[in-house]
Amino acid sequence: MADFTIRPATLADAEALCGLHKAAVRKLCVGAYAADEIEAWLREREPAGFRHAMTEGGETMLVAERDGAVAGFASIKEAVLFGLYVDPATGRGAGQVLLHAAEEEVRRRGATVLSLQATLNAVPFYRKHGYMRQDRSSVRRGGRDLAVLDMIKHLS
Repeated sequence: MADFTIRPATLADAEALCGLHKAAVRKLCVGAYAADEIEAWLREREPAGFRHAMTEGGETMLVAERDGAVAGFASIKEAVLFGLYVDPATGRGAGQVLLHAAEEEVRRRGATVLSLQATLNAVPFYRKHGYMRQDRSSVRRGGRDLAVLDMIKHLS
């Protein structure tokens, strides 16, 4: 596995995080979601939204870097993983490292369970890392309801 450095995201990362998010969804979610669902999902994604999440939204964002470039990021709020995205070109292996870092941060805060809403393409990844399906639900993105699975992991 490639070496990654994990660090807190900064406001200066917003452009890179937004671009990475869009590239990851467009590449990695094909087959799990229709093209019009993917574009609706990304329609309102802008760097300002990432800055807002970090400053006023209460989210903690962690960045995985390799060779000085952002290879992925995770976003957590309280004991919920809001998102985990990796660069489809350079982020191989970053997802596992980011997930472990997010779990550690949640443990450090005193939580014993981490929950998330997994995109359909990401369910095998989360299952591999000990997450259990709770329920099928949906999230609203760009005026569309997108299917997701609610999942949890009991942290030891």
